[in-house]
Amino acid sequence: MMGSIKVNSFDVKIWNKTRLALWLMWVCPAICFGQYSNAYNEAQSMLNEKNYFKARDYIMDHGNELSPAENLIMKANVASAFNQPGASNKALKLFWQRYLKGAPDTVRLELLKLRQNNYARLFEYAEAYKISQQLLSKYSKHLSPADYADISNTAVIWKSLAGCPKQHISITGDTFIKMKRDRAKLANIAVQSNETAADFIFDTGANFCTVTESTAKAFNMRRLKGKVEIGAVTGAKVLSGLAICPVFSMGNVMVKNAVFLVLPDTALAFPQIKYQINGIIGFPVIEGLKEIQILRNDELIVPKRASSSALKNMALEFLTPIYQINDEYYTFDTGATNTMLYRKYLEKHKNEILEENLLQDLKFGGAGGAVTKKGYKINFRTVISGKTIDLKNVEVFSNYINDSKDHFYGNIGQDLIKEFDKMTINFRRCSFYLNK
Repeated sequence: MMGSIKVNSFDVKIWNKTRLALWLMWVCPAICFGQYSNAYNEAQSMLNEKNYFKARDYIMDHGNELSPAENLIMKANVASAFNQPGASNKALKLFWQRYLKGAPDTVRLELLKLRQNNYARLFEYAEAYKISQQLLSKYSKHLSPADYADISNTAVIWKSLAGCPKQHISITGDTFIKMKRDRAKLANIAVQSNETAADFIFDTGANFCTVTESTAKAFNMRRLKGKVEIGAVTGAKVLSGLAICPVFSMGNVMVKNAVFLVLPDTALAFPQIKYQINGIIGFPVIEGLKEIQILRNDELIVPKRASSSALKNMALEFLTPIYQINDEYYTFDTGATNTMLYRKYLEKHKNEILEENLLQDLKFGGAGGAVTKKGYKINFRTVISGKTIDLKNVEVFSNYINDSKDHFYGNIGQDLIKEFDKMTINFRRCSFYLNK
């Protein structure tokens, strides 16, 4: 039998205060936003360090300590990092509707940058360009000179692509491609467009697909207006054009409307070893394959249906894959011959490295040249998939390299991948696993 519930005046006052706090949070976000919770500050610190794995796990455990506004911000960041740009934008849209008035410019700036990255990965170029204009016009005073230059540069890309169709990939059957090693020992795959064929480097570490001017012409790519600056490890800048490739195929994979950077032939030439790069298949196309498998014998497999996996050990820093090894996180790069370790790794393992190794000059580089930095050559030992890996003479740098690398412990190359029979990368489930 239901009866009336009595409450005393103290209970009523508590309820009224709670109701008022909730009303202020939802209706007057400008009053309460900015009083960040400890959980939010902790998670934000992890995101700033690019440790998306730790941030994800922390938010799962402490999500109830976040305010509704903080929860949406964290949800947007984690979804984007684990390759769900659409879900990230949905969270950002809700934040914009409910809490925008209360958000300081610094928060708006970071969320706009996140939103722009999401649109770029969704091939919604016009929206990415629109946001870049907002960033440059309304938030320039909060941008460092480097950030302002970077946003201005990428804005050229999104403006040139606005109105272009989205990239589309169809997979009609399982694809098996035997990759070829070139003079630089990089893995190449055969790419064909109508009657034209060429070998392109297959490189998960390349943010964009790239071709030489002569290859773009041979493949009948549609050149676009605008020039963008491409940086080399030496700090030098090369002006690149842009193009859309109407269609090309790789086995049973057909790619339509892929975006390519177009560089002068000389920018991708190594005359000293009589070596010319024709083109590079980079992240936007590779991610669109949903899953790739690379065998020890350099066979590339693209299954028509991606496999299932419970692993969630891969994240994305915009267009760069990140792999978690134990409690450390590395970028990985099928276009890198050797594994390379950064200052973050040195700082963690400093005592043993300094005790057993001598400081020396280390040279590294790419198509834009080479640079020399101080560091050590060490024996790199780790455990992956239950297998102990020992790599000799791995370079670890004592100097910072650049902002895009210094957050990570290093970059995993082919020397480590070759220790296993098969590498599988599932971009939909964000899993990276190596089979013995």
